[in-house]
Amino acid sequence: MARATQDSLSWSSPLTTKREPKPLFGSKRSKVSVSDSTEVTVDLKLDVSHLDFELLLPKLQSLLDHQTSSPMEASTLLRLMRSALKEAIETSLQRELTREFEGIVAAYREMLERRVASGHDESISRALTQAKLQSETLASVPMVGQGEACALLGLSDTNPSATLKRYETKNRILRFDWKGKAAYPLFQFDVAERRLHPTLIKLMDMRTDDWGGKTALLHWLTRSNRSLGGARPCDRLAEDADAIVKSFLADIAEPVNG
Repeated sequence: MARATQDSLSWSSPLTTKREPKPLFGSKRSKVSVSDSTEVTVDLKLDVSHLDFELLLPKLQSLLDHQTSSPMEASTLLRLMRSALKEAIETSLQRELTREFEGIVAAYREMLERRVASGHDESISRALTQAKLQSETLASVPMVGQGEACALLGLSDTNPSATLKRYETKNRILRFDWKGKAAYPLFQFDVAERRLHPTLIKLMDMRTDDWGGKTALLHWLTRSNRSLGGARPCDRLAEDADAIVKSFLADIAEPVNG
């Protein structure tokens, strides 16, 4: 049985049993275990012993030298010392976290390579199937970028990212990350009225997380629909609004299958 999650489709089987976590990586700072190829638990601990306060010494020495040549007020000196301490802590923690996660990622990559080579990992097969379905769906749909989307809506494109973010936050536009950029399916724009099709907005409001996420909705909109005589809902948003809503109501009564 396939079940749609927030932004994609995933498959689960009633025969699948949860595996006990197995150690993947360990150090003085972290312990990492995996239940399967897609479920990783990281237990990470950093304390004062992992901070390198030698990073702070040059800053403090500079402040002391400045005090000798041109004394500062106590409040100014305190502010600069706090800033120097904050910078030293942030730099030290960032360095330690980067080093730790490089080791974790390397161990995880090695595990995946072994399991992919074996060809018998169910979770990897599901993840690859999910990624393939999402890529095929996105590749089959004409998309526009942020600037074009603003133009189609008659909005200013001075800062298209911020402009469209308001629509995205209110769940009023379909947006996907495609080839490293924000992408918006072209069919959702009512070009004549310089707006988003009201029917699409209604479907987005009707959709539940139990039924599926944005990718599931895109998949439904771009597939042949028997209620529409074989037409795709995305092609009939203006002409068959009532029929599309009725068909979608029937489909969301059950989780997405197959």
